[in-house]
Amino acid sequence: MISADAYTTLSVCDSNNVGNNFIRSFKEKVGTFWKSVLSDPDAMINAGIEGRQLANENGDVPDTALTLSDKVKLIELKETQKLSTNELITRFKCGKTQVYDAIKIKEKIMDEWVNSKNSGKSKRVKTSSFEQIDQKLYEWFVSVRSKNLPISGPIIQTEAMKLAEKMNVKDFKASNGWLEKFKKRHDIVWKQVSGEANDVNQETVVEWKQKISRLIAGYEAKDVYNADETGLFFRGIPTKSLVQKSESCSGGEKAKDRLTVLMCGSMAGEIRKPLVIGKSKKPRCFKNMDISSLPVIWKFNKIAWMTTEIMEQWLRYFNADMRSQNRNVLIFLDNAACHPKIELSNTKILMLPPNTTSITQPMDQGVIYTFKSYYRKFLLQSLLCKIDNCSSAHQLAKSISVLDAVNWIALACDNVKAECVQNCFHKAGFLSNEGTNTNGIDLPENALNDINEECVIANVDVEDFITFDSKLETHQIYDSAIFLKEEEKEVENDDNDDSETNDEPKIKDFKTEISYLEELQRFSATISNTNLLELTTKA
Repeated sequence: MISADAYTTLSVCDSNNVGNNFIRSFKEKVGTFWKSVLSDPDAMINAGIEGRQLANENGDVPDTALTLSDKVKLIELKETQKLSTNELITRFKCGKTQVYDAIKIKEKIMDEWVNSKNSGKSKRVKTSSFEQIDQKLYEWFVSVRSKNLPISGPIIQTEAMKLAEKMNVKDFKASNGWLEKFKKRHDIVWKQVSGEANDVNQETVVEWKQKISRLIAGYEAKDVYNADETGLFFRGIPTKSLVQKSESCSGGEKAKDRLTVLMCGSMAGEIRKPLVIGKSKKPRCFKNMDISSLPVIWKFNKIAWMTTEIMEQWLRYFNADMRSQNRNVLIFLDNAACHPKIELSNTKILMLPPNTTSITQPMDQGVIYTFKSYYRKFLLQSLLCKIDNCSSAHQLAKSISVLDAVNWIALACDNVKAECVQNCFHKAGFLSNEGTNTNGIDLPENALNDINEECVIANVDVEDFITFDSKLETHQIYDSAIFLKEEEKEVENDDNDDSETNDEPKIKDFKTEISYLEELQRFSATISNTNLLELTTKA
């Protein structure tokens, strides 16, 4: 390739009359070449010159800045149609550098596109000079808004100053100018809060559902997962029937008798082994038991909440299982502050849009409701058997151990039908109508309908009984996390837990176990309880 310097050298030679005829002819050819190059930016790229910059100086070719949406389309064309760099440059009317950059950081671009609201607009966001404060504050903001709590500018500024003090960041000022830049960096706008339904931005939901088909393209239904936490008052008894008004459970007592359950299901209908978080490492009812033999994954902390550490452990456990099966999967999570954004070998984590999970999260479309209906069914059946032997509602509630709850949680998960899970993914926008097998399964399914007679006898308000803990917190914002880290001491055994239970098991050997099981089978056959008979037969 002949450079511009070579052209200049030829001119000098010509002036010295060195090979005049040859030089004159060669010079004309080179001049023709450069004229064609200057008139064709694509040729300039091939010549190794920043052609578009030179052409722009003459006002010939506009410099097109690729939007986020353009970059996504560019990446798709590169991967699906195998277009060359020059073909992409021509298609998008952009420079070679933009094409190379987009392909080089395609993972980052796709993640940004998944979480963006205005992907069609070109955005250049300035980096905050206090990045740690900015990141932690935004995590707090997302966490609080996920609970549909109103936040004002002064609240954000106050929290920013508190965080700066805790992190020992000097010279930080949460001024009005800083607040406006923070809002701009994270696309935050002020809107009137008027209830959860109105709090969901329908435009964001529509945009998200249009993206889903691209995100799950290439994945089988069994390889697309969603996981979500739910709080559970595991000793919660029907307040309108079995508890007098004077005995109503106070907030502190409810908090004490709580668990957090992480449910995970696939688009094909699978429900995985649930993760359960309690308050102690080994409750008294777990005495002499191997924790790993439980039908759930057991974790603990002082307040029985999900933490980033526990969630990361579970994600790595999940990924190890996928790796052992040689599977590459997607898992969708909400933007809770406790959900880490980590790189895994066989699991790609995608975040759902903030403040939309009541519509976009499959587990929230009926899976959790159905799970809780089965749990309450098992709970109510147990309470009705024990009610005559208990002198108070407190004693009745305390007769339910953490081990009972763990077994009922696992059994409830097993009873959630695959069709129910598939329908919930469909409702959240993950499946087309053609790909859904409803089989008459309503959303959500209510297992208490199976024991309608018992509910009438107990005067149970079924809907209230299933959903009374639906707003129970499952994770902490950063202030609570700091408090937990500073104040929590490992609870090996909770002496207050299961205080009404007997530490010594009644069945101490296999022979006695078989005897009790046979008695239970005869009893279930006598009272024509098919569910109990089926359960004991399986055992």
